[in-house]
Amino acid sequence: MITPRFLRRLSLPLLLVSTALADAPAGGFAVVPRFTHPGAGQTFYFVLTDRFANGRTDNDTGGYSGGPEAHGFDPTKISHYHGGDFAGLTAKLDYLKGLGITAVWLTPPLKNKPMQQGTAGYHGYWITDFTQMDPHLGTNDEFRELVRQAHARGMKVFMDIITNHTADVIQYTGGVHDYVSKKTAPYRDAQGRAFDEMAVAFNGVNDPSAFPALSVETSFAYRPEVPEAEKAVKVPAWLNDVTYYHNRGNTTFVGENSVHGDFVGLDDLFTEHPRVVQGMTEIFSTWLETGVDGYRIDTMRHVNNAFWQGFLPAISARARELGRPDFLHFGEVYNDAGDPSVLSEFSTGGMPADTTLDFGFFLAARKFVSQAGSGAALADFFLRDDYYTDHDSNVHSTTTFLGNHDAGRFAYFLQQDNPGASPALLADLAKLGHGLLLLARGQPVIYYGDEQGMIGRGGNDMQARESMFAAQAPDFNTAALLATTRRGADDKFDAAHPFYRLIAELSALRAGHPALRTGAMLPRPTTQQDAFAFSRIDRRERVEYLAVFNNSRTQSLTLAVPTSQKPGAKLAPLYASHPQASAQSAVDGEGRMTVSLPPLQFGVWRAVTPLAKTSPVAIQLVNPAPGAALKFTKREIDGLVFPSRVEIRADVAGGDGFGEVTFTLERASRPGQIEYLGTDDAAPYRVFWRPPPDLTPGEKLTLTATHHDLRGVSNRTEVTDVVFASTEVPLGIVGAKVPVITRQPGRIGNVLSVEAEGSGPLEYQWLCDGEEMSGATQVTFTLMSPPKAKASYRVLVRNRAGTTLSAPVDVGP
Repeated sequence: MITPRFLRRLSLPLLLVSTALADAPAGGFAVVPRFTHPGAGQTFYFVLTDRFANGRTDNDTGGYSGGPEAHGFDPTKISHYHGGDFAGLTAKLDYLKGLGITAVWLTPPLKNKPMQQGTAGYHGYWITDFTQMDPHLGTNDEFRELVRQAHARGMKVFMDIITNHTADVIQYTGGVHDYVSKKTAPYRDAQGRAFDEMAVAFNGVNDPSAFPALSVETSFAYRPEVPEAEKAVKVPAWLNDVTYYHNRGNTTFVGENSVHGDFVGLDDLFTEHPRVVQGMTEIFSTWLETGVDGYRIDTMRHVNNAFWQGFLPAISARARELGRPDFLHFGEVYNDAGDPSVLSEFSTGGMPADTTLDFGFFLAARKFVSQAGSGAALADFFLRDDYYTDHDSNVHSTTTFLGNHDAGRFAYFLQQDNPGASPALLADLAKLGHGLLLLARGQPVIYYGDEQGMIGRGGNDMQARESMFAAQAPDFNTAALLATTRRGADDKFDAAHPFYRLIAELSALRAGHPALRTGAMLPRPTTQQDAFAFSRIDRRERVEYLAVFNNSRTQSLTLAVPTSQKPGAKLAPLYASHPQASAQSAVDGEGRMTVSLPPLQFGVWRAVTPLAKTSPVAIQLVNPAPGAALKFTKREIDGLVFPSRVEIRADVAGGDGFGEVTFTLERASRPGQIEYLGTDDAAPYRVFWRPPPDLTPGEKLTLTATHHDLRGVSNRTEVTDVVFASTEVPLGIVGAKVPVITRQPGRIGNVLSVEAEGSGPLEYQWLCDGEEMSGATQVTFTLMSPPKAKASYRVLVRNRAGTTLSAPVDVGP
């Protein structure tokens, strides 16, 4: 048994308090299980509905009169509608079920402006009517039927939504559309007085009446006007009021204009305005009634923070009211570098998205697979997953992908990065990439057609949006595909395609083994540059799965891979991408397993028995130091401002490298109120924290880290007198207050209850001996029968500002 390389032996200084408790219930310490969103663990299929399957030819033109330049339907052009619809997608659900898909994410389905600047709205991002489905795709009832049929097959449906903009309807007097900065022309109220829209932006908590009345004549950099024929084209009607838009000209996607500018003329909504926040909340709360299971949110980083702070909690609350606590939303936050510290800003520390699209994985996977990057570099990427950890989210909900409709297909990247490579080599690389996608942490997204070897023609955007049915567009109908003799002009629903079979096999593994869906991921260091290895371990099963990849084009590898196993423990083969992928049946005296892999192959092995108990670990909070003064600066990302974060880190020595660390704090002014910061399930153990909005500068804090090995042993350490010194910008959701437990849990008969106050709505999660209790999410919890053994109960009280952990209440016979 070995200790991962990033752990070290510790000598605990006397000024730190460290307590060890062996073989005792976790309820005695502040132990909170690693958060797993109830909707996580999906295998997604991302589909452009128009390009998937044509189930009804009578809706191809959407009911519009005129020719292709009016109704937008022309399957011979890659810029126009091709005929796919809800009826076709519904008819192909069994094809997706066979692929192992558990969630279908479809491009925005709402009614679009059919034509704009010579191209069609087949992709769904030019909405005019937010209450109706696009007639090219079908009716509202047909969409509901799609959802019903998916649910009948045990599959979820995710809807792509847009709140940043509408179709291009508004024009500017004089015909000029260059962006005008706020410095040059600040926003002005109806009386002509300049105001700071960020200071009064509605966030769902603050006073909406603080936002001033606006005027077409005085408020904007450009005077907006609408052609007579389109003055009432948008639905709901409030969207036709031009004062609900920024009206500053086109964005260049840099700095301020990234938030306030129009996307190539698309009308950019004034998302700071209370009416826009309330209106979009009304729209997408209503669509929840169709039974959709989640939202993918377009252009998230181009909308001000306060909008998301008001909109997303309201959507989640409405979903819970409808009995769907597993409703999940994830945002598109494009970042050139794929930097987790940037991407995670939108789901942590006051930004309430459940998660974001993992552009970091997108780039890291391409580097390792397509560009033959080192395994060590890929491991270093995954070690930054802790940026995503806070009181109500972590990296396990992120949606991972290899390619998409904007950036391009993975097979196209393989061609670009490996000029002259044979089709067979490209096929092996594609399989390796999908192996990594489906076995690593996160929720994998299969881009439609990748399972059929689609490559695309010439790059990104339109070039990566082929039809699954027989293509008529010249750019697509002669296009080659990987690992098949079929071409673009053929039907491409081949369940015998080797990529389809590979994805189906790996999806079945995910479905059958919780560790491969949502288990902890522990990168394993190796001495081979071409190798990448990691373990997945489910916190309840505690059975280790070892996955190893070889990205060498030419060399077979034999390497010893560290595990959490004791010497002599056995791991059995679970999956091999090639018959010659093999391993020794037992680990060696140092807890390593020797694995052999041919070029571009991978394998998965599963421990025969769960992890055994180990001796107690030593834990030390190494950052911040006792008495540290924490100062928070600001970080600006293309017009959005975030307070900085501080790393709170605990080092753990000993044990077998598997366990969880719970981080909490207690304010000097709120003794007994334990604020939960997050739980990390893999070393290095840490969270990146920013203070909640109701924390006052000068407040003294006690920070605590508690390690739980998930086998009954917990150890705790703390640092005291840490001071929240200052912040340069407002924190979190301004005006929101972290829950305060006004009455700790008590028992009357078989009912446990708690009382708390704080910014609503409040959410509850009861714990028993440090484990979440399924369905126990109300202010009271009823014991189903008289307890036969002593147990410790606590409750987490959560809202948009933070989470507070109650004191324990012991229940026993």
